[in-house]
Amino acid sequence: MSLSQRADEVGQAFFGRPVEVVARDLIGRSLRVSRSGTDVRALIVETEAYGDATDLASHAAFRPGGRAALMAEAAGHVYVYSAYGMYPCFNIVTGPTGVASAVLLRGVWRDGDELAVFGPGRTTRLLGIDGDDHGTRIPGERFGVTADRRELDVTATSRIGISRAEETLWRFIAAPEI
Repeated sequence: MSLSQRADEVGQAFFGRPVEVVARDLIGRSLRVSRSGTDVRALIVETEAYGDATDLASHAAFRPGGRAALMAEAAGHVYVYSAYGMYPCFNIVTGPTGVASAVLLRGVWRDGDELAVFGPGRTTRLLGIDGDDHGTRIPGERFGVTADRRELDVTATSRIGISRAEETLWRFIAAPEI
């Protein structure tokens, strides 16, 4: 366990698995976001997986340089990009170093006020995530993911909001009765 990993959170090895496995396994776990000494936790209820350069919907295929180059770094890095240049989108790098892949967080249910939000831009706004988080690590002081997982019915569907490889069933969403 690293010094910044908390006892109740997964380690870096959790993210070193295939992207679609991590994306599905994140459903039902809580993301911890720490800011100014305060922790916010949110149950992860929707994710999407994006693979390497062979996945035509992935930034690794059509935007491999710049910020997206981080997708090929060690698992557990945070990759933040701006959709339409205005909405930060939070991703966690997965798989082995040198093979680009990341999981996009699309929806959460914030602990404490039972507020559910769907959409990657709404999710980052709710949790106070922005472009400055790009390149940080999970686990770390800023972010963590709980080891405990709430059992939820998970449905795999095609990814949304994309124009390439829409048929890939790499969007995972919890059943509505959360």
